[in-house]
Amino acid sequence: MPPIFAICVLYGLGLTASMQVGLVGPIAPDLRAGFDLSQAQFGLVASLITAAGAIFAIPAGVWAAQAGLRRSLFLGGIMMIIGAALFATASSTGMLYVGRLVTSVGYLLIVVGAPSWMTNLGNARTVAMAMSIWGTFIPVGIAMGNWTSAAIVAWLDWRMAVVACTIPVAVLLPALMLLSKPREQSFNRSLTSGISGVLKSRPAMQIALTFAAFAGATSASLAFMPAMMADNLAISIPLAAAIIGITAIAGNIIGSVGAGMALGRDMPGRIMLAIGLPVMAAAIFTLFVSQIITISVLALVLFNIGQGVVAGTCFALLPRIADRNLSMPALQGMLAQFAEISVVIVPPVAGAMIDWANWKGAAFLLAGFYLAGFAISLRYRQIRVVTAG
Repeated sequence: MPPIFAICVLYGLGLTASMQVGLVGPIAPDLRAGFDLSQAQFGLVASLITAAGAIFAIPAGVWAAQAGLRRSLFLGGIMMIIGAALFATASSTGMLYVGRLVTSVGYLLIVVGAPSWMTNLGNARTVAMAMSIWGTFIPVGIAMGNWTSAAIVAWLDWRMAVVACTIPVAVLLPALMLLSKPREQSFNRSLTSGISGVLKSRPAMQIALTFAAFAGATSASLAFMPAMMADNLAISIPLAAAIIGITAIAGNIIGSVGAGMALGRDMPGRIMLAIGLPVMAAAIFTLFVSQIITISVLALVLFNIGQGVVAGTCFALLPRIADRNLSMPALQGMLAQFAEISVVIVPPVAGAMIDWANWKGAAFLLAGFYLAGFAISLRYRQIRVVTAG
């Protein structure tokens, strides 16, 4: 089968995984009312989707390299379906937590396995483009989950919203089995050796730390963005959410595809990050202090294009440092684990800054995280790749 079919199936799995992140926002009022949840308890329900990744992402990546990508992806899809079923049929707060924890295992196996499979789809240019497209799966998937969940919960109820956001997984798993088995390198290192291998790799560490600073700041930015825009621009939160969702999809696709094309033509990854991260810093600062809607929308568009460039570049750089001792699943696991830890830490820090210094304080803090990622990326040593003609 042509690479485009495999890219569509693998990217689709990533989108459906991220839909599980995006679906919780619209069902928040029903969950809180139905289970008498505090804000803290609901926050835990929302954040547990990252629990497995924050703790086990690197070991999961090493296991996926040993067990095989098809097996790990299929298991991930099954775990997502089981987790969603437990969540949708929960009759207690405890079962809500259990359902999200099981879903988080499936989410982790998909976000580790799918991009690792993409690195086996063709020459370096095809891989660079596929990995850059993969970089959009989080914002696009979250937006799709948010919109799907909002539509279904208004029409039916929150339980059916969870089901609707999970059906695509069941559709894509048979398609996954039709794909040609990827040409994986043998990886016979032990779990401990595989983990230490990625942690000792300087290029891998620099990419992971850059991505962690980016991911934490972006998670915090998106979490507070609707309320911030409603405050600063005197618009409704639904209107703010619609503007954010539309610009997120369009901007991330433009940025990621542009990054893939540039990297496929041997543009150094360091240059791409040196452009994307400062643009995001300037855009998020402007967005959080602006009270003029045209300036805010322009800043939001630039923010999302920069997001696509940075995410696409970080994912596309990983195949350049992979070898027999640094498997792609293990590298993907490292990227995911560092990102998820940052996602747990940065939003509460940003919230505390907002309580102390309002939106302007958050503007300085979030821009600082993007500039920290920029500083780390400057130390990345480009690895030359010979692209097939």
